[in-house]
Amino acid sequence: MSVTMKTINQQQIIFNILTWFILLLPVTIIFSNALSDIIIVCASFFFIYISIKENNWEWLKEKWFRITLLIYFWLIISSFFAYDIDLALSRSTTWIRFAIFTAALQYLFLNNKTNKNRIVIITFFSILYVGFEMLVEYFTGFSLYSRIIENFFNYEAFAGGPHRLSGPFKDAPKSGIYLAYFLFPALIGITKIIKHKFTNSFSLIFGFIFLIINVVLIFGSGHRGSVLSLCFSLLLIIFYFYLKNKKITILLTVILLLLGIFSYKSNLFIDNKLKIDDLIVKTVDEIKNYSDSAYGSLSKTSFKMFKTHPITGIGLKNYRVACEKDEFLSEGHSSTGYGVTPWSGYFDHKKKKYFEATCSGHPHNLYLTWLAETGFVGFCLFIILLISIAKQIIKYKKIIFDELIIVGILVALIPKLIPMTPSLNFFSNWNAICFWLLIGWLLSFLPKENIKKNL
Repeated sequence: MSVTMKTINQQQIIFNILTWFILLLPVTIIFSNALSDIIIVCASFFFIYISIKENNWEWLKEKWFRITLLIYFWLIISSFFAYDIDLALSRSTTWIRFAIFTAALQYLFLNNKTNKNRIVIITFFSILYVGFEMLVEYFTGFSLYSRIIENFFNYEAFAGGPHRLSGPFKDAPKSGIYLAYFLFPALIGITKIIKHKFTNSFSLIFGFIFLIINVVLIFGSGHRGSVLSLCFSLLLIIFYFYLKNKKITILLTVILLLLGIFSYKSNLFIDNKLKIDDLIVKTVDEIKNYSDSAYGSLSKTSFKMFKTHPITGIGLKNYRVACEKDEFLSEGHSSTGYGVTPWSGYFDHKKKKYFEATCSGHPHNLYLTWLAETGFVGFCLFIILLISIAKQIIKYKKIIFDELIIVGILVALIPKLIPMTPSLNFFSNWNAICFWLLIGWLLSFLPKENIKKNL
């Protein structure tokens, strides 16, 4: 065997292995952020290697990628003005991996129908698994995965607590967030596959049952942000089918309304009814009294940070650092003798109803995070990035309108981008992996110049 042929075979083996790891990302992010991040880094390096070897850099001409490069350089520059420069630099210098990974999905790893179908199937079974673990936790108090960790690895069993279901997510109760991210791409993708294998009627029945089960699970998760995201996604999907097929729209609307009425009025699951009451009442109360709520306080603090550092912001991942400074403490905090840091202090519970907590790991809002941590420049660049991707989507709207799986990805992403809705930290690894995986998956369907490759 020649050296060239041997090199090609080795390259093909590495490509196949990396492809499967990428397709398994919906599974790996359930259990390990570190492993998921390693997969992204390896895929990015391999993609760059292929680009060098084939001398094909078409992906660098993508407008969205050029904007992400500007964002990347600005994140590094603004880090030198951060409260904790080392923390900001450690996050900003490695952030580019998500942009390169997204381009790798668009141009290489999801650049064929087979892999697109495989990731749909894997995501579908991942959602089934998360749902199963949530049900186990609901009925037994702990997920099966939690028990395995406890019995075989001598770790303490974990659960979401009295108001949330953690499922298999050990570090935080993210089961509802996970379902809200991946439900609709998996739902629409799997029903399309079933339709080709069986009949249209069977795929519709299966899709409705799968949707209903997961709607109940997301409500049962107790995570209000996920419930809100689900509601927006359902409205978008109903609107899409209204334009496409009015009969399906009517059927879907009726089923969801009946499901909502049954869930609220039924006495079969008292805990769920109380949870729904709590979700609705607490959400309405916070909207009415937003300025006095925890989210309102975090928003005020974010704006304080932006006004103090309008150009550069306070630095990536520095909200938790800056919020300890006296200039950013709320009146409720500053009157309690916190001393060095709110994190180790106490809260004046008499004043809590007037002044909620100032400090948190992040502002719990996508746009306020960009505004506070990256300043006006970073915020504007992010808005330009969203506009660039939106323009590309509008340009190929006929393809998107006809390709249901793209609709599924869009209705999962759009609620995460609605201003003033609560969100995870955009710059946290877990959330970033979910977000950029969906962006890359979406872009892989749109026309582009393919990399010339022998893979």
